[in-house]
Amino acid sequence: MRRRLIRLFLILVALCILIGFFVEHEHATFWWHEVPSVDAVFGALGAVLLVLATRVLASFAQREEDFYD
Repeated sequence: MRRRLIRLFLILVALCILIGFFVEHEHATFWWHEVPSVDAVFGALGAVLLVLATRVLASFAQREEDFYD
């Protein structure tokens, strides 16, 4: 199940990046908005970094089983 979700995520990211090359960007405010698919790559990297950050923080925040005893 986990491998399927990772595979689905990677397929969707690749699809978003591919579509980004065919979509015309009108009225780009910043220079990086003119680069094709930069928003998709930035979003995918941000999602991965958020998941990794929550895993690291969860390892510090976990309590022992008998914490409330």
